[in-house]
Amino acid sequence: MRHLIFSAIFILLSCPLFFIQAQANPIATNAIKQSEPIKQSEPVKQSEPVAKVPAEGLPIGLFFNTQSPKHLFWAETKTGKLHLLERTTNNTYSKRKTVQISIGKAGTGKMVEGDKKTPIGVYRLKSFLSDNQLDSFYGAGAYPLNYPNVWDKLLSRTGHGIWLHGLPKGVNQRPLLDSEGCIIINNQALIEFGELIKPGQSLIVVSETMNWLNDGTHQPDADINLAIENWLSAWQANDTETYLHSYHSAFSDNKRNLPAWRIYKTRVNAQKSYIKVDLSEVSIIAYPGEKNLVSMHFFQRYRSSNYNWAGWKQLLWRRDDSGGWRILYEGNG
Repeated sequence: MRHLIFSAIFILLSCPLFFIQAQANPIATNAIKQSEPIKQSEPVKQSEPVAKVPAEGLPIGLFFNTQSPKHLFWAETKTGKLHLLERTTNNTYSKRKTVQISIGKAGTGKMVEGDKKTPIGVYRLKSFLSDNQLDSFYGAGAYPLNYPNVWDKLLSRTGHGIWLHGLPKGVNQRPLLDSEGCIIINNQALIEFGELIKPGQSLIVVSETMNWLNDGTHQPDADINLAIENWLSAWQANDTETYLHSYHSAFSDNKRNLPAWRIYKTRVNAQKSYIKVDLSEVSIIAYPGEKNLVSMHFFQRYRSSNYNWAGWKQLLWRRDDSGGWRILYEGNG
């Protein structure tokens, strides 16, 4: 039987246009030292008022998002803008506010520690560091991103300390390419956004550009919805062979490759007389900067004849050489 959450997903994905984790504890009470020198040349003004934009619809690549925070942040690194998107009652999005940003001195595409680049990807805002925990360089506060995320780790990308934070106190502008890799916005916007951010849950998409889906058109790669439905249906039917067909030849769960996963799941599923899987708080987003890669995050409630479990899961789906979507990565968190 198809569960209601996926019925809703597939209805929405077939129509033209139309992570909960516990809040992380604030880090330390010691002030964090200034690490990014201020460059005053070629400034990009960041104190401009936050303006409302009437656009409503779906950004290309945002297939579905029912996670609790109704606000999504989307950074366009090419134009140097951070958009606040708000989910509407009919599951479209409106662009409520836009502010200028500064990013890494060396641009985007972070690969290694110290390369002074801002990462491209889908990230969570993990926690909040208040201004009294930080050096005045970080302005009104900071939201650390979960860089490196699962995809970054699979590619052996290194580095840490990528934050969304404010301008230094007493400074009202910085150039576009001016940070060590962080995303920097004016302090008034950071305070306003702080009313809407749920640390540990809120998402920020970082991409070169953000484009809206044209009215009356469908998302590119929308066939991902059928792949997800087939995977879930086979799992609940305890059809292990069909279920395993949903996994990529290069699959990893950070412990097992596909052959080991096949042995493991075949053994586990053979011991069950029934399996029920309910998904909620689902986000499905095409991964920026990558072709044929989709990030899926959700809260899973799993029940079976001999084992029950509930928790957060993440999948990475990749289109394989046959043209079908397969699960490249599966893990908790």
